[in-house]
Amino acid sequence: MRSESQRQRGFTLIDVLVIIVLLGLVAGTTTTLFSRLAAQSAMTLKQRQLLAAATSLLDEVRAAPFTYCDGQDANVASAASSAGCATLVDGMGPEPGETRYSAGLTRFDSVTDYQGLVMPGAGCAGICDMAGNVLSVAGSPLQGCSERVNLAPLAMPGVAAVDAGGRAQSLRIVVTLSCAGLADIVVEGVRLRHSPRAL
Repeated sequence: MRSESQRQRGFTLIDVLVIIVLLGLVAGTTTTLFSRLAAQSAMTLKQRQLLAAATSLLDEVRAAPFTYCDGQDANVASAASSAGCATLVDGMGPEPGETRYSAGLTRFDSVTDYQGLVMPGAGCAGICDMAGNVLSVAGSPLQGCSERVNLAPLAMPGVAAVDAGGRAQSLRIVVTLSCAGLADIVVEGVRLRHSPRAL
């Protein structure tokens, strides 16, 4: 018969070494996993910030008026067609002298004024807000990025893409944010013409 002390043996040196190796593998794998998750989390935060910037510009474009007459036309509030404009029919692209970054009468006053807007570009040395303040400063997620707006007539159920005069009735708005090393972020929206502007 074995004595009690012989039956209660502890770990052998080999058992201890195997446990140490296994713990080292688990710790190394866990460290690698957490560092990858941290990197992905940081990238996700940057992508969310970039998406917010693109969505903000889309919201700005969609909030602009979209009527038959340019915002400076005398009949902008009452014209029910482009024939009702006094002199300035709203066309695709900004009117001469209008810019996104100025105040008063020279600021964009229609959705169509945003057609072809590119940042960086005229009046903006990076990606800018409406006041012309550069948002893509050093250290910003927008640093080295560019942004553009494209508009195109879009047919919808019950709404023709263009009217008899060739003027867009419904616009597809596409905002594209491009940054080196990342896939483009593209956000889209739709805007219907409304008239008179007072509505």
